[in-house]
Amino acid sequence: MFLIHIWAASIAGAVVIAGLAMGHVAAATFMWGAILGLVLGVPAALLNWVYLRPNRSREIGWTWPIANRIRAAAKQHPKTR
Repeated sequence: MFLIHIWAASIAGAVVIAGLAMGHVAAATFMWGAILGLVLGVPAALLNWVYLRPNRSREIGWTWPIANRIRAAAKQHPKTR
């Protein structure tokens, strides 16, 4: 739940800031921010959770092919220190 709140609020905030910076000072700017925050933030948060908690997500049946590809690519190219 924490990741969903963080992702949705971050995306909504970015949309609102961009809209206000372009001079769209209306209630519609905030509504678009909320809509895009939810539409883009929820899947992003769930994908992030699947990537961060692979064993737990596999136990409950959440295996997303894109997360598996990202995880496999990360294992092939370890970080250099």
